[in-house]
Formats: sequence, structure tokens, C-alpha cells
Amino acid sequence: MRPLLTFIVAFSLGTVAATLVFNPELRQRLGIGRADAAGDLYAPRNWDRGSPSSLNISVFAFSDRNRNGEYDLGDKPMNRVAFRLTRPNGSSRIERSNINGYTNFGMHLGADDADIVDVGKRYDFDVIAPPHWSVTTGNEEQSTQFRAIEGSIAGMGAVTPPGVVGLAPAPTLHGRWPAHAGQFLIARGEAGRQTRIGLDEQGSFSTRLSPGNWRIETEDGAIQRQIDMGFAPIMLAAPLPPAAVKRDRRARPRITVDFDDLNRSFIEKLPAGYAGLAWDYLLAVDNQFYKGPGYVNGLMSGANVAYNSSGHPVTVGALPPQTHFDFLGGHFSIAWHNAEGEELILRAWRGDEQVGEERLTLSHLHPTYLQADYLDVTKVSIETAHYWQFVADDLHVALQPRTE
Repeated sequence: MRPLLTFIVAFSLGTVAATLVFNPELRQRLGIGRADAAGDLYAPRNWDRGSPSSLNISVFAFSDRNRNGEYDLGDKPMNRVAFRLTRPNGSSRIERSNINGYTNFGMHLGADDADIVDVGKRYDFDVIAPPHWSVTTGNEEQSTQFRAIEGSIAGMGAVTPPGVVGLAPAPTLHGRWPAHAGQFLIARGEAGRQTRIGLDEQGSFSTRLSPGNWRIETEDGAIQRQIDMGFAPIMLAAPLPPAAVKRDRRARPRITVDFDDLNRSFIEKLPAGYAGLAWDYLLAVDNQFYKGPGYVNGLMSGANVAYNSSGHPVTVGALPPQTHFDFLGGHFSIAWHNAEGEELILRAWRGDEQVGEERLTLSHLHPTYLQADYLDVTKVSIETAHYWQFVADDLHVALQPRTE
């Protein structure tokens, strides 16, 4: 019996040993080899092993709001800017920037399906700026080479990554002054700057002005308008006829309606009383919620913009006990790139009488400031000709109590 007992004991011990070897969880419970198990779980990477995979390299585009050639406070990421990558073999590919401003190209050492695969060779990154835009950072064309990096995700990396690219539209002032068709306007700027602006037979005009404050006036000085030329082009609306009742313009200062204090949800319908006015069919939304380029590029401040619900007309009216208000202007874009060139129609009312109308061509790439200077109106309607969503931000109004 003794040899049989010895066999049974040996077999049992072997079974236990095998169980411990092939059951790490049991070994950890028993405290056997715990340090080795932890070391396996938290081991540093073996940099000599593994094969590379695809990784993006990006070019960042931003709207240079102060035109200083630097990405600094106040500047905004720019969506749908086109960049062209040219490879060493002469082939090229065009991609556009996303809602965060990044244009991505894939790199993967030696792969067949990536944009960048070779080391030690030149790759060119060129921005294709929109018409009438300038590249403020001076790097329309950039080149770099890549080097092999063993253990990196893509197996390679840029010797010098592409720099950020800033863009700005031409500082353009345009509008209508039909009462003075065929004549001239005079733009008077700071430090004695002055330029004459010719009006065509319909009283329309367009000119470029350097950034800063300007006074636009007729040749006889009878009518004057103040503008602040900044990042956004300006559309100057035709003057309204004087109101029958004169009101004190000093009673209320200008209010900026930026929609950033509406934070209950990503989308909010503007309630009556917001900014002291009555609103219909205007909604506030986080500028990245819909992923539309106009929502991103039309942002002027904060994180929210406004848009017309389902593309329908919007009204902004005086809220009792107010009877009139001033609609001074606002920044407008078109929400979607496939509606580029959509027309915004702004109408002003005093009671039942329409006293003004302006039409503005919209872009998804930048806002245009429609400087209405509609004084003593009871209602303003805002719509698009084809019922696409417009984007609005930083509207300027002033509430004017009656004084008669």
C-alpha cells in the first residue's frame, strides 16, 4: 500500500501546483507571487516591441479677430478652412478644418493607406484661403519632414510640426444711401485719415477701411454715422426717416445681447422679457451643438449664438410698458456651408408702418455686422430669403422710454 499512497500524495501535490500556476487569481488570493502579478499588471511598455498604427497630425486654423498674426485671447477656431497636403511624389489631398479648428492628416510609417508614410522627405501644407481673405500669420505655405521614432504610436513624427494659421476677411464697409445716389460719402478716421466713397446710381457703395473708428457722412455733413471697423465686415443700412416723436437718446445706454446667460440647456427658446424685449422664433444654442460651420464661425463672444427656429422669420418687439426701442445692429452669418450666399432680410416697423428694409448676403465663414441704427421702432423682423437658418450674436439694442 505504501507505493500507492506515495502516488496519491504526489498526484495531489501536482494538481495543486498546476492549479496555482494556471489560476493567477487563486495565487493572488493566497498571496503567492503577488508582487510578480502586480508587476505584470503595471509593467512599463517594452519600447522595442509592437508595430506602429495610424495617428493624426493637424494644422490649426483660427479667425484672427484682432488681425495681429497671433493666436491670442479673443481669437476663435475656424471651421471648414481648406488645407492641401502635397506628398513627396507630387500627389495631394485637400481636407477641411473641423469645428475645433483642426485639419487632420493621417501618418503611419510605411503604411499604404495613410497620408504621410515616408521619413526624410518633404511634405507641404498649404492653406487655401477664401476669396478676399488674408493669412495674417504669413504662413500660407509650410513644409516639414518626418523622422522615424521607434516605439511611437505612428512610428514617426514631424521634425517641426505645422504652425497655426490665422485668417481674417477684408475689412470692408458696404451699404446703401439711396437719397444721395451718384454722389459721394466721406469717411473720416482717426489721426486725420479721410477717404471719399462713391455711390452708384442706386446709392450703393463698397470700400475697404483700415480697422478703427470712422465717421461716415454726406458731403454737406448733414447726415453722419459712426462705425467701428473691426474683424467683421460692416453693412451700413440706409437711414430711417425721423420718428414723429422725439425721445431722449441718453435715457438708456446700448445693451449687448450675447445669449451667454441662457444656460438651462444646449438649446433655449428666448422668452419674452429677455433683454427687455419680446422675441418670437429666435433660439439660443451652444455654438458647437449642431456642428454647423456658421454656428462656429459666427461666434463673437462666449459660447452661445442665436438662430431662427427651423429657418422661419424672427420678430423682435418692444415689450410693454415700453412702446419703442432702438435696434442698432448685430452680427449675422449663415449656419450651413451649402447655403453660402443666402440673403438676410431685415425690416423695421413703427406701428403698422414699415419704415425700413435692408438685405444682406450671408457667409458661413464669418459674421457680417449689420449696422442698422433703426431708432424708435416698435418691431424688427429678421428672415432669410430661402428659409435657411441664420446665426446671430452680439446684437445691440437700446430701450427708449417715451418722454412726451
